[in-house]
Amino acid sequence: MTIVHNCMLRGLNAIYNQARNVGTKGTAKDKLDFANFAYAWAKMLEEHHETEEKTAFPDINRLAEVPGLMDGNVEEHKAFHDGFEKYMEYTDSVRKEKEEYDAEKLIAIIDSFASVLQVHLTNEIDTLMALKQYEDKCDWGSWFNKLVGEIIGDAMKNAEYRNDVFPLAVIFHDKSFEGGVWSAFPPFPWIVGLVMRWLFMNTRKDWWRFAGCDFNSQPKDLPFA
Repeated sequence: MTIVHNCMLRGLNAIYNQARNVGTKGTAKDKLDFANFAYAWAKMLEEHHETEEKTAFPDINRLAEVPGLMDGNVEEHKAFHDGFEKYMEYTDSVRKEKEEYDAEKLIAIIDSFASVLQVHLTNEIDTLMALKQYEDKCDWGSWFNKLVGEIIGDAMKNAEYRNDVFPLAVIFHDKSFEGGVWSAFPPFPWIVGLVMRWLFMNTRKDWWRFAGCDFNSQPKDLPFA
C-alpha cells in the first residue's frame, strides 16, 4: 500500500510542479493534454478510496473481528473531500473545453486539500501496519495480494480503465526507488506489462508525457518543470 500511496503523491507532485509552466509556455494542446492528465490522477485516487470504503475496509473490520476498526480512515477521506471534488470538477471542465485552463486556479485548488491528503496517506499506512496485532486472525499479505489481483482483474475488463487509469500505476511508479527493491510493482505478469505498453499506454501517450516516469517506470524529467 505504501507504493500505491507513493504513486499518488508522485502524480500530484508532477501536476503541481508543472501547472504554472503549462499555463505560461504550453500550447492549447499542451493545456488540454495536461488537464486530461490531471483528471486521470483524480480518477485513480477516487477509485482507490471507493475501493477502500466499499471493499477493503469492511473486509479488514470483518477479518480482524473489530467493527469500525477502519472508520478513522474513512473520516479522513471526508476531510479533503470538498477540495478534491473542486479539483475533479475543474479539471473535468477544462478537459471538456468548457472552461479555460488557469494555472493559478488549479494550484489554489490543490493547495486547499493537498496537505490534508498527504497526512491521510501517511496515517493510513500506520493504521495498516498496526494490523500486525491481528495477524493471528489473517495473513494480511496474502489477503492484500488476493484483493489487488481481483480488483485489477475486474477493472482490466473495462476499456476506459485500461486506457485512462491503469497506466498511471506504471508512470507514477519509480522502479529505481530504494535501489529497485519495489521493481515488481505493479503486481502483474511480465506479459501483461508488455501488452499494456504496446496496446494501451500509447492510446493516451500525449497525456502521460507529463509524468515523472516513463513506460518502463524509470525516472525522467518533467517536460514543463
